[in-house]
Amino acid sequence: MVIFLCLASLLFLVLGLPLIGLWIVGRAFPTDLTLFPLPIQPGSASIAWPIWGFLAVLISATLAPPIWRWWKFQSLSEFSISHPMRFPWWGWMAGFWVLSAWILAWTRFSWFATWQPHTFPLLWFGYIVLLNAWTYHRAGQCVLLDHPRLHGQLFVFSAGFWWTFEYLNQFVKNWHYVNVPEAPVQEYALYTSLAFSTVLPAVLSTYEWLATFLGLSKPFANWHPFPWIESSFTGWLCLVLGCVGLSMIGLWPTVLFPLLWICPLAITLGAGLLVKRKGVWSQIAQGDWRPIILSALAALLCGFWWELWNAYSLVHWEYTIPYVHALTIFEMPVLGYAGYLPFGVLCVEITAVGLGYRTNRPLIRVSQTSRDNAQ
Repeated sequence: MVIFLCLASLLFLVLGLPLIGLWIVGRAFPTDLTLFPLPIQPGSASIAWPIWGFLAVLISATLAPPIWRWWKFQSLSEFSISHPMRFPWWGWMAGFWVLSAWILAWTRFSWFATWQPHTFPLLWFGYIVLLNAWTYHRAGQCVLLDHPRLHGQLFVFSAGFWWTFEYLNQFVKNWHYVNVPEAPVQEYALYTSLAFSTVLPAVLSTYEWLATFLGLSKPFANWHPFPWIESSFTGWLCLVLGCVGLSMIGLWPTVLFPLLWICPLAITLGAGLLVKRKGVWSQIAQGDWRPIILSALAALLCGFWWELWNAYSLVHWEYTIPYVHALTIFEMPVLGYAGYLPFGVLCVEITAVGLGYRTNRPLIRVSQTSRDNAQ
């Protein structure tokens, strides 16, 4: 019950804070504001190279320490496994499913015209099963088999999770959808919720698969400990800063649009710390950075496939990013991929706080000997 109330409070904060910010300064609410939007009108895209350069340097400086850490201990990398499990039959079926859905998404067969707008969930249901099969092949376990109830809850949880971002996008207008078919409200809500339900399972499945590669996890098993991260002061600080930032995105959306990805993470982190719920960030207190690194990489990898499969699908999204809309990879400006990093941490953190997922499952534990070698 405590966790349910906590999640309900988080949802209220995330939905209400941008409106509160507008109300405080006397600004009008967006005229077409709705709880379940699917925007079809583009926002304003622009490029300012000095700002682009500054952000590129800032992002590079942020990523440099973990990249250097990984490179420094590359000799410890173990990307192969000595005794893998046999690749399961259902993994082969999932691979065939993904390939078939990919072909259907990028082609326009007349016999498939009715279902052509709905290829997104077809691709991602197959991807989720395929990644679980690869995880099982490498580790002998996967969340789909070991925790089917959690996996089922993730799909329901994920739909509401991504609807929240669609709601917040109404204030910044960073993406919109193209070729959305006209449909009754119930049908529209069903198909879009089905697509959104794959977001969290996809990131978590990728996270677990990446965790089977010791070459990615060993260098970060014992890095810089931050014991203060678990303090109540840190929790309140993250919660307050996240709330203040989210309340301002409607006031200065052109400048503060990156807060769309940062503030929900800060709010979730703060709430998790205050209710003493173990999540991604709690392991940093002991110097274990693996959940942070792997969750960020998981979303970045998912982001590549999201953007790739989106590029030539009939119904797809396009971006309108202020100041940095240049050098696109598929539809996404190159700097926009940095947004996937905090988003991945948020996905795993909300799964841990909301559904009790253990970020330190035996799948990703490294022995004390390995920790000592990584120092």
